[in-house]
Amino acid sequence: MRILVADDHPLYREALRAQLERIYPDAVVDEVVSFDDVVRLAGSGDAAYRLFLVDFHMPGMSAAAMARLVAANPTVPLAVISGTANAADVRAAIHAGARGFIPKTATGSHLGHALQLLLAGGTSVPTAFLAAGDSSATESAASSPTAPPWLEKLTNRERDVLKAVARGLSNKEVGRELGLAEVTIKLHLSGIFRKIGARSRAEAAVIATKANLA
Repeated sequence: MRILVADDHPLYREALRAQLERIYPDAVVDEVVSFDDVVRLAGSGDAAYRLFLVDFHMPGMSAAAMARLVAANPTVPLAVISGTANAADVRAAIHAGARGFIPKTATGSHLGHALQLLLAGGTSVPTAFLAAGDSSATESAASSPTAPPWLEKLTNRERDVLKAVARGLSNKEVGRELGLAEVTIKLHLSGIFRKIGARSRAEAAVIATKANLA
């Protein structure tokens, strides 16, 4: 397994690499210092990466650049790592296609669990960031107690699937919990994304949490 770590702080980069090699002893961990380097290595064809871990505030990083990387590598989960990102930054990353956010203050066990979810096709975003919104969103929710319009479009089964996704479960785990085949979960997710206007499972998780569905 090959993992690409991108961070312009050498001490954290080395510490993260040590953690990754402890969790996955057979993994090959490549390190770069800018987002341009990520794009270069990801597009070179020399290495088939299983995971991208990128700092949110490093040179060359932007939500638009991240979206292009995700679009060019749709099968490779990307997680943002940061010690200073706020809820708005995390939401921007999720909208760009990131499947996870890992604080730099995360413990080794937190990191290991997050990596397991990401590599299994799930998402990993701390609840505090999923639930947090900007002031306008908070005011809107407070002034409008009614459920979001898209909620009525979902079937009961789709609601169950969306709730499970918001909890960070992978398709296989959702299927096991609901007694459904993994391919059925994928079909449900396709319909859910269309009905709620989500472009990724991470974005769907954010939307579900904001609607208090999780």
